[in-house]
Amino acid sequence: MKTDRPGRRALTPASILTAGISVADAEGLPALSMRRLARELGVTPMALYWHFADRDALLDAMAEQITSDARFSDDPDDAWDSRYRAVLSTLVDLLRAHSWMGRLLIERLVPLPHYLSALEMLLDSSRSAGIAVQDSVLLAQQAVQDLVTLVEYEPVVPADPAKPAAELTALHAALNDLAEKDFPRVREAATALTMPLDVDRYYRLGIDTIIAGLRAAAG
Repeated sequence: MKTDRPGRRALTPASILTAGISVADAEGLPALSMRRLARELGVTPMALYWHFADRDALLDAMAEQITSDARFSDDPDDAWDSRYRAVLSTLVDLLRAHSWMGRLLIERLVPLPHYLSALEMLLDSSRSAGIAVQDSVLLAQQAVQDLVTLVEYEPVVPADPAKPAAELTALHAALNDLAEKDFPRVREAATALTMPLDVDRYYRLGIDTIIAGLRAAAG
C-alpha cells in the first residue's frame, strides 16, 4: 500500500502539473525531465509514474492545464473573422506567459478537451467563412506557427535602457546618413526602425496579417 511520508504534502496530479509548469516557465522544456521534476517535488521519479505514464503524458496534461486557464471563449453569432481574431489574441497571451507551449502547439495535437475546444473554435470560424476543411486545418496550423514565431522573436526590451539608447541614437544617425537616392525608404523609416517597440501594435499587425490571409482564402 502506498503511503505519504510524514510532513510531506501529498503528491497529486495538480501538484505535479504546477511544479512542471513552473520549471518549464523558468528554464524551458529541455530542462523538464521526470527526474528533474522529482527533485523539485522531493520525491523519487517513480512516484510521478503513479500519475503520468511518461513525459509525453505529462506535457499533454500541462498543455491542457494552460489552455484551460487561458479561458478561450467564442460566440458563434459573431462574424467569423472576429471569432478567429479572439482565439488568436488569447493564444498570444498564453504564449507570452508560457513560451514553451509554442513548441508543443507546433509539434503535437493534444487530444484533451480544452485544447481541442480552442482548435474547434478556429476550425468552425474558418468553415463558417466557406473555407474547405483541409485548407482550414492548414491555415490553423500556419496561424499558430505565425504566432509562435511572433512571440519567440519578439524584440526584447533591455533591462538597462541607457546603453541601447546610445546605440540606437548612433544607428539612427547612420541611417540618416545613407544616400537618399539609394535608400530613400530606409532613411524615411530611420525613426521607426530605431524607436522602442510598440508591443500591442506588433501583435495586432501580426494577427491582422493572418486574418487578411484567411479573408483571401475565403474569397
